[in-house]
Amino acid sequence: MSCTLCTTAGIEARGFIFGPPIALAIGAKFVPLRKPRKLPGKVYRQEYDLEYGSDCIEMHVGAVEPGERALVVDDLIATGGTLCAAMNLLERAGAEVIECACVIEIPELKVCTSLIHASIFLLLFCSISFCLRGYLTF
Repeated sequence: MSCTLCTTAGIEARGFIFGPPIALAIGAKFVPLRKPRKLPGKVYRQEYDLEYGSDCIEMHVGAVEPGERALVVDDLIATGGTLCAAMNLLERAGAEVIECACVIEIPELKVCTSLIHASIFLLLFCSISFCLRGYLTF
């Protein structure tokens, strides 16, 4: 099996900033994973829990083909709920999630890595106290 990535999926909204340039650089298509009711037509829907409630992301039916190898891109990994939902969404459509790329992880929030079976590339580890002091804003 080839190691080529066919799809770069970006999680709304900051994944839309980082995902397309990565997709362009590796020659993959970009697939947006959006908040509910933002995409026209038929969609796959994946609900997930957050630290403070629940949410949902959606993807167009037909955006990925069975067997495509995918990279998931987002800005921040806190508990891992959104990332896991994105992976589940792509896998329900038949894609194989190979890797996740996030800019920042907040380790104090205990990412549920047991749910994330793809490798994770992180650019920066950031403590909550660093964020609270105003050095990093979202």
